[in-house]
Amino acid sequence: MIMYQSMVNWVVGAVVSPAAKGQSQQVQQSAGDNPLTQADSTSEVVDVVLGKLGLWWQSAVEMIPNLAVSILSIVATLILASIAGRILKRVVGRVIDSEALVDLLTTTIKIALVCIGVFVSLSILNLDKTVTSLLAGAGIVGLAIGFAFQDLASNFLAGVIIGIRKPFKLDDLVRTKGYLGFVKKINLCNTIIENFTGQRIIIPNKEVFQSPLETYTVTGSRRVDVDVGVAYDSDLAQVEQVLRDAADGLSWRMEDKAVSVWCLEFDDSSISWKVGVWMKYPGDTGFYDAKHEAHVAIKKALDEAEITIPLPIRTLNIPDRTIDRLLPHDQKHDKESDKNKSNDVDQNHRSDHPRQEGSDNDSSSNSGDGDGES
Repeated sequence: MIMYQSMVNWVVGAVVSPAAKGQSQQVQQSAGDNPLTQADSTSEVVDVVLGKLGLWWQSAVEMIPNLAVSILSIVATLILASIAGRILKRVVGRVIDSEALVDLLTTTIKIALVCIGVFVSLSILNLDKTVTSLLAGAGIVGLAIGFAFQDLASNFLAGVIIGIRKPFKLDDLVRTKGYLGFVKKINLCNTIIENFTGQRIIIPNKEVFQSPLETYTVTGSRRVDVDVGVAYDSDLAQVEQVLRDAADGLSWRMEDKAVSVWCLEFDDSSISWKVGVWMKYPGDTGFYDAKHEAHVAIKKALDEAEITIPLPIRTLNIPDRTIDRLLPHDQKHDKESDKNKSNDVDQNHRSDHPRQEGSDNDSSSNSGDGDGES
């Protein structure tokens, strides 16, 4: 009994609230040195503590079934989330090619199921206020994160939409934001492409989603265009036939699509033509290899037909005063001397004409006079 009383006194000293302690001190002070009063006050405090401990113990015993049910619900939720994640990964993996997006969706579903299980467990334990506080805190934290990482959230959502819509896939040739290259990786926040010179370019998914996108490998075909100009004295019917025959002889041309030959416009020094030939893309022949072969074949065919591809002609009219400002001083002096000499020759030539005419008249008059005298 003495040991039990000591344990109770120790519990009183450790568990009793500051208010109870203050009350006990006030009782002891008011009682003074009266041992009977101190014993009564101590017994009252012990009765209060024992009563509180008894209520706690009773509540804990009553909560044992609820606690067991909540633990079982959490375990069941974990098992259900794991099974649902596996099934969802198989199903979504058949629809979405992006492995990162599939992992994201499965992880999100698993976390959502686990959170639901935790909330249900807390409700079983009559901790509804705790559930409300957790939900409010999660909302505030999510709002703060959204404002702090707006660009990251935008790229993330754009990556999710790209993974669902699938405008392109790996190894597709695309052009976006002025960059042309093959898609090497599609992440949730960025897309990595590799250009023809071997450099890898990382583009944020927001830029890819909001910018125009050109894809060259989706349709399975691509047209190779060759621009050429011929001289104005060429026979246009002959030019069209030569260009068409040269395009028909290309090894990579698609047989089910006809060759297109157009006479476009009259340029300054030539008549412009465009030749369009369809090829399978991607295929055995690369685009630039096909373009090279087409240019070589068309040039060879025009040379064999003796059809001229004229060079551009430019006429420059420069005033004399501009030339004088550009020439050095000694060349200006030589030019002025040549000009003076030219003016002197012209004046002499003009003065010789009247003199010759006068001499003829004089000679004729002199001859007449001679005849008269004779």
